[in-house]
Amino acid sequence: MISGPFAPSYPWIGLANHLFLSAGIGIGFGLFLGKLATTAGSGLLWGEAHALIWWIIGPLVFFPFVLGGRLEWTIEAARSAFPALLGYLVGYGAVLGLAYSSLSAVLTGSWQPRVLRRLTMDFFCAAIIGGMAGLVGGLAFGAWMERVGFFPLVAGLVRSNSPDVGRLLHFIISVVIGASYGVLFRRDIRGIGSSIAWGVAYGIIWWVLGPLTIMPLWLGHGVQWSLAAGQRAFPSLVGHLIYGILLGLVYSVVDRLWRVLFIESDPLRREPEGPGTRSLRAIGMGILASLAGGLAFTIVMVETGALPVVASLVGHTSSMAGFVVHMIISAIIGASYGLLFRQEAYTYGAGLCWGLVYGLMWWFLGPLTLMPILLGAEVQWPLESALGAYPSLIGHLAYGGATALAYQLLVMRYDPSQRPGLRRIRTHSWRTPGTSVPALWVVVLVLGIMLPLIFSA
Repeated sequence: MISGPFAPSYPWIGLANHLFLSAGIGIGFGLFLGKLATTAGSGLLWGEAHALIWWIIGPLVFFPFVLGGRLEWTIEAARSAFPALLGYLVGYGAVLGLAYSSLSAVLTGSWQPRVLRRLTMDFFCAAIIGGMAGLVGGLAFGAWMERVGFFPLVAGLVRSNSPDVGRLLHFIISVVIGASYGVLFRRDIRGIGSSIAWGVAYGIIWWVLGPLTIMPLWLGHGVQWSLAAGQRAFPSLVGHLIYGILLGLVYSVVDRLWRVLFIESDPLRREPEGPGTRSLRAIGMGILASLAGGLAFTIVMVETGALPVVASLVGHTSSMAGFVVHMIISAIIGASYGLLFRQEAYTYGAGLCWGLVYGLMWWFLGPLTLMPILLGAEVQWPLESALGAYPSLIGHLAYGGATALAYQLLVMRYDPSQRPGLRRIRTHSWRTPGTSVPALWVVVLVLGIMLPLIFSA
């Protein structure tokens, strides 16, 4: 992982430093984050977040300092360290998190036969639901792969060049990834919004594992962790994110039906109002909160001249028409935020983080995917299109943050379910000490915002 910077003429010295630092980072993970890695899914997310943070501390700070170089916290320095980023994520973070959670389960007796028998049904249910959700995500991702002629490359995994073989392999892989998503995160997913966000994080992880690592290794090309390979694979990153969004959405909807039927009948989990009333209130507060987010986004749109483009959705070109259309879209997205994240945030800080994640997701869904389709064009997943739309990412983040904060203010004031006594019961029921939500925020926000900058020429 780090043998290159340390005494390249003496490989054993580089290896010794590598093992020493790896052991130290692993000990730090166990001391500070070990109690949070209670499941394989939470271990994976915390391992990835830990690796991401240490990539920033190591190649961008510590290594230049030790070697007597200058600390250049620039995009160019991050580009140079991009191969190390993928190495940290794949070769260290993922392995560390999964290995730690597995060893912890063995040492604490979580894998005793009686415990395993009790979890068998839950395991298979999560795998089946996840496989179904993965198939839906694979359909959307497969539509792009069909247009760019990617299926013959996938067929090369079994020494074939038939598009039909590649298509079949793609859907098999989609189902397997979806099933693994359900198995890994079944104990972490509680709401539709968080499930979608977990799907986004899992999509990013599989972008690194799939087209940049496992697939080229299988084809005999070695891992493709170079900056140029990452730039070429950027459209696939967007596809993996769209796959993850659909994966999380479908999984959570089916899982939610199961919980409503068999879990939330518990009197402690009941709320004083019916689901219809709660949903209508969430929609209304989401629409009101979207006024703050829409106005924050408008500042960016005015500066970038994007309002006439938005107006073209309804056949107009004026900025005023664009503003009206923009605010209508903002209201729709705000209403969906209220429905999806009503049960996720209990503080302003948590609400802000969920809002930023939601804004990031809509950057990939909106100007890169849905808006081009509505205008009769192809999806704008190439790197050049994403870089051209990067100012819009800032606007989406501003929209998400402002909407989430305004929504949280309305929830605290007008939602009866947020009364202190009931909030304590619901928080205890829906949140566990081993939650990986902060790790999810770190992985999605840092990589989602940083990767387009690193790939910029």
